[in-house]
Amino acid sequence: MKPYLTTMKLPVLLKKRLSFLSALVALAFSTAAQAESAAGTVLYFKTKGEVFLLLAEYTYEDAQKRGWSAFSGGPEKGESPAETAARQTEEETRGYFSREQILKKIGRKKPIYDGSFAFFFIAVDFVPAPRVTHNEVPPGDEDYSERGPYAWVPYSEVAKHIAKEIDRKHAHSIDSRYLPKERSSDWFWPVWLGNIRRAIEAGALPW
Repeated sequence: MKPYLTTMKLPVLLKKRLSFLSALVALAFSTAAQAESAAGTVLYFKTKGEVFLLLAEYTYEDAQKRGWSAFSGGPEKGESPAETAARQTEEETRGYFSREQILKKIGRKKPIYDGSFAFFFIAVDFVPAPRVTHNEVPPGDEDYSERGPYAWVPYSEVAKHIAKEIDRKHAHSIDSRYLPKERSSDWFWPVWLGNIRRAIEAGALPW
């Protein structure tokens, strides 16, 4: 009887083992999905009691309706949120701010999460926005040409839109004094305004 009982138990043991392995695989994929989420940065500098944020438009037509926002995008395989944020910032500032420079500034900072999106506030030295707009990009690399022009927009201009309900169907206009003439829009991307509101709620604004 003993061999017969052992034989009968094998399928049950296999099922339990397979179930356990499936759970491990699911956990691994879940962890990878969390690690490989979209990420970005908000670059800023402070002067005379005011904070200015470096923002940009999108150059390709389908995305121009978003308006102005900071820098972000999807991950490459195996990247941490910090690595994704640094790479995307390098690409979306036309290479003016290198990923190594941004990673160094991120250091051990913990990202702010708005849902699964992770972002970091990074203090940088002032550079004239046209210098970023006209920075020479690697030939044939479209990732470095998808944003621009650029502008330094005061945080006070952002704050007045966050103080009220963020309406994703209507434009949250930016004072034209802060924007270059060669632009296609004059409003903030509402999704990005939501990111900033989340940072406020989390007490994560660095100024």
